[in-house]
Amino acid sequence: MFERWLPGWLVPGARKSRPAAAVYFSGRAVAVAMGAWTGEKYRLDLRADPIAKLADAASVLRDQSRDVGLNDTVCNVVLAPELYSVSLIERPPVEDEELREAVRWRIQDNVDYPVDQAALDVFPLPESASRDKSMVFVVALQMEMLKRLLDKVYAADIQVGSVDISELALRNIVHGLYPEPDQSLGLLRLTSSGGVINVSRGEELFLSRRVSGVPAEFDESAWEQFRDRLLLQVQRSIDYYESAMSQPPCNALIVATTHGWQDHVCGHLGEMLPVPIRPIKDELRQLFDICLHNPDPVDLDWDNLVTAQRNALTAALPALGGLLRAIRDQRGDLREAAA
Repeated sequence: MFERWLPGWLVPGARKSRPAAAVYFSGRAVAVAMGAWTGEKYRLDLRADPIAKLADAASVLRDQSRDVGLNDTVCNVVLAPELYSVSLIERPPVEDEELREAVRWRIQDNVDYPVDQAALDVFPLPESASRDKSMVFVVALQMEMLKRLLDKVYAADIQVGSVDISELALRNIVHGLYPEPDQSLGLLRLTSSGGVINVSRGEELFLSRRVSGVPAEFDESAWEQFRDRLLLQVQRSIDYYESAMSQPPCNALIVATTHGWQDHVCGHLGEMLPVPIRPIKDELRQLFDICLHNPDPVDLDWDNLVTAQRNALTAALPALGGLLRAIRDQRGDLREAAA
C-alpha cells in the first residue's frame, strides 16, 4: 500500500533476502518489530515507546532500531488509524491501473484537505460480502503527512520497503494464526489513541470499524462509563458481519488492550456475547517467542505476563502485523513454514 510514493532507489525484492522488520507510527507511540524463523517458532523482538509529538519520533526510532538490531533491514511501515481515512465505495467500472484515480473524486467529501493532495490506495471488499455490487475500500492520506512520516524513518537510518495501514496489519495477525478460510475471527484492539475492530476470514478483511468514545485516560470510573458502549459497538459489528453480509458465525473475538484493561474487556465481553473471547497472548504464544525491549530485553513468559508487558505487546501489535507481511512474502503460509 502506498508503494508508488516511495523513493525510486528501493530495489525490488531486496527485502526477501533480509530479516523481516516493521515500524509502527501513531500520534502517541512508535514501535518496531524484527523477526526470523528459528526452526521451531518465529523469534520476534519488539519495542514500543510513547511519544509526546511526532517530532520526537526519529530519535525514539533510532534508539529502538539499535536495541532490536534493525541495522539496515528494510521495514514495512504501518500507520495508525488516526493518520488516514478509509472509505467503502462502489468500485468504478475501470481497469485496475485506472482505479486509484477513478476513486479519487468519489471520496472528496470524506477528507478535510483538497483531494488532489491525497495519496490513495485501494483494496477490495470480498465478493461474498458485496452481493450484487463490487465494493472497494479506499485509503486516503495527505501526501505531505506521508512524506513527513517517512522522513522520520529515514532520519533514524531505517530503510522503507512498503507502507501499510493498521487494519491490514491486524488482519495479517489473524491470517497468520488462522489461515484457513473456514474460520471467521474478530480482533479488537484498544489503546488510549482509539480502537479498531476487524472481522476477517482467511486473508480477506470483511469489516473494519473504528471504536468511538475510547477514554483518553483508563481508570475504573472511565471503564464503568465505557464498557456498555464498547459492548454495543462490538456486538453491532459482529451482527453486521453475520447478518448484513450473510457470513457464517464468528468463531471467536481476539482482544488486545493497553492500560491494564485486558481482563476488564475480556470479562465483560465474555459474559455478554455468545462468542468465545480470547486474550491476544493466548493466540500469539502458538507461533511466537517474543523478546520485549522496554527498554531492557526480556523473553516473555506467556503464563506470567505482567500488566506492563501486556500493554507493550498491544502497543506494538500493528508492528508485529506489519512484520508478518514480510514473513509471509518470504515463507508463504506461516503455519506451513512452522510445520
